[in-house]
Amino acid sequence: MNVVVVESPAKAKTINKYLGSDYTVLASFGHVRDLPPKDGSVRPEEDFAMDWTVEGKSKERIKRSPTRSRTPTP
Repeated sequence: MNVVVVESPAKAKTINKYLGSDYTVLASFGHVRDLPPKDGSVRPEEDFAMDWTVEGKSKERIKRSPTRSRTPTP
Protein backbone atom coordinates (compact mmCIF):
# COMPACT_ATOMS: atom_id res chain seq x y z
CA MET A 1 0.00 0.00 0.00
CA ASN A 2 1.35 3.43 -0.95
CA VAL A 3 0.49 5.99 1.73
CA VAL A 4 1.03 9.74 1.74
CA VAL A 5 0.39 11.77 4.90
CA VAL A 6 -0.30 15.50 4.68
CA GLU A 7 -1.42 17.96 7.35
CA SER A 8 -4.83 19.09 6.12
CA PRO A 9 -7.89 17.18 4.88
CA ALA A 10 -8.28 19.62 1.97
CA LYS A 11 -4.72 18.91 0.81
CA ALA A 12 -5.32 15.18 1.20
CA LYS A 13 -8.38 15.33 -1.05
CA THR A 14 -6.60 17.37 -3.73
CA ILE A 15 -3.44 15.26 -3.73
CA ASN A 16 -5.49 12.06 -3.86
CA LYS A 17 -7.06 13.24 -7.12
CA TYR A 18 -3.59 13.55 -8.67
CA LEU A 19 -2.15 10.30 -7.32
CA GLY A 20 -5.12 8.07 -8.07
CA SER A 21 -6.26 4.78 -6.59
CA ASP A 22 -2.75 3.33 -6.14
CA TYR A 23 -2.28 5.67 -3.18
CA THR A 24 -4.04 6.35 0.09
CA VAL A 25 -3.71 9.97 1.17
CA LEU A 26 -4.32 10.65 4.87
CA ALA A 27 -4.63 13.91 6.79
CA SER A 28 -2.77 14.18 10.08
CA PHE A 29 -4.72 17.30 11.14
CA GLY A 30 -1.48 19.04 12.14
CA HIS A 31 1.83 17.90 13.52
CA VAL A 32 1.95 14.29 14.67
CA ARG A 33 5.09 14.60 16.74
CA ASP A 34 7.09 17.41 18.30
CA LEU A 35 10.21 18.05 20.32
CA PRO A 36 9.46 18.28 24.04
CA PRO A 37 9.76 21.83 25.39
CA LYS A 38 12.88 21.26 27.48
CA ASP A 39 16.64 21.28 27.21
CA GLY A 40 18.14 18.06 25.98
CA SER A 41 15.64 17.27 23.21
CA VAL A 42 18.43 17.60 20.67
CA ARG A 43 21.70 15.83 21.47
CA PRO A 44 24.58 17.35 19.45
CA GLU A 45 27.09 14.86 20.86
CA GLU A 46 25.06 12.01 19.30
CA ASP A 47 25.00 13.32 15.72
CA PHE A 48 22.11 15.65 16.67
CA ALA A 49 19.76 12.82 17.67
CA MET A 50 16.33 14.07 18.75
CA ASP A 51 13.82 12.96 21.36
CA TRP A 52 10.28 13.21 20.00
CA THR A 53 6.92 13.21 21.78
CA VAL A 54 3.47 12.39 20.43
CA GLU A 55 0.46 14.22 21.88
CA GLY A 56 -2.84 12.56 22.87
CA LYS A 57 -4.94 13.28 19.76
CA SER A 58 -2.07 12.29 17.51
CA LYS A 59 -1.67 8.97 19.34
CA GLU A 60 -5.25 8.07 18.46
CA ARG A 61 -4.75 8.98 14.79
CA ILE A 62 -1.57 6.88 14.66
CA LYS A 63 -3.39 3.88 16.13
CA ARG A 64 -6.03 4.13 13.38
CA SER A 65 -3.48 4.72 10.62
CA PRO A 66 -2.57 1.95 8.16
CA THR A 67 1.04 3.19 8.39
CA ARG A 68 1.33 2.46 12.13
CA SER A 69 3.54 -0.57 11.54
CA ARG A 70 6.18 1.54 9.81
CA THR A 71 8.78 3.78 11.37
CA PRO A 72 8.14 7.45 10.44
CA THR A 73 10.80 9.22 8.47
CA PRO A 74 11.47 12.84 9.51
